[in-house]
Amino acid sequence: MINKTVAVLGLGLFGASVAKTLARHQVEVIAIDQKMARVEEVAGHVDHCVSGDFTKYEVLEAADVAQADIGIVASGERLEDTIMGVLNLKKLGVKHVIVKTKNTEYLEVLKKVGADRVVLPEVEMGKRLGNEIAKHSIIDAFRIDDNYNIAEIHPLTNWVGKKISDLNLRQDFGFNIVALKCGDIHGLKIMVDPDYIVKDGDLFFVLVEEADLERFNNLDEN
Repeated sequence: MINKTVAVLGLGLFGASVAKTLARHQVEVIAIDQKMARVEEVAGHVDHCVSGDFTKYEVLEAADVAQADIGIVASGERLEDTIMGVLNLKKLGVKHVIVKTKNTEYLEVLKKVGADRVVLPEVEMGKRLGNEIAKHSIIDAFRIDDNYNIAEIHPLTNWVGKKISDLNLRQDFGFNIVALKCGDIHGLKIMVDPDYIVKDGDLFFVLVEEADLERFNNLDEN
C-alpha cells in the first residue's frame, strides 16, 4: 500500500479507524467529514483532513481527491449520501471504490452505482467471532483483497509432531506460510525450516485464498 493515496469519506468509528491505520502504514490519507469534532480528532494522524460534505462534488475536487488511488465511503448512515459519495469518486476518476454499509439489502444497489467492493463490518465481525468460538484453529484472519487473506492458524492436532514438509499445507489447504511463531520462542520466524517439527503451541501465519480458508474452517478435525 506504500506510495498510494487513499481518500476516506466519513470519519465515524469505522472511517477514523481505517484512516489512522492507513496512516500508521505510511499511506497518504485524505480524510473528509462534515463534523468538525471528527476532523479535529483525526487531523493529527493523517496527511490531509478536510471539513466538508462529501456528497458535494466540489468539496472532493477542492480536497484533491482526484489524486487518490482508492476511495473509501465509510459513512453508511444514509444510502443517499453513500451513493453520492460513490458517484463523486467515480466522476473524479478514482479507480477503486470501497463502500461500508450496515444493510445487506444495499449491497447490489451500491455495486450497480459503481462500488468495486462493499464491506459489512458488523456481518464480517460476527462471522469472525463465530468462527473463533466454534473453530478455534483459525485465531484471526485479515482480508488483503477480494480473494486473499492473511490468517493466523493454530495447528490441527494431527499436525503436531510432524515436519512442516510432511504436512502438504499448500496442496491440501492452499496455505502459503508467511511466518511461524514457535510456542516456546519469542518473535516470528520468517524463514521457516521445512524440517521444523510442529508443536502444539505454535502459530502459523499463512497467505490463503478466501475459498480455501472457508474450506479449512469447515473441517471436522480442528
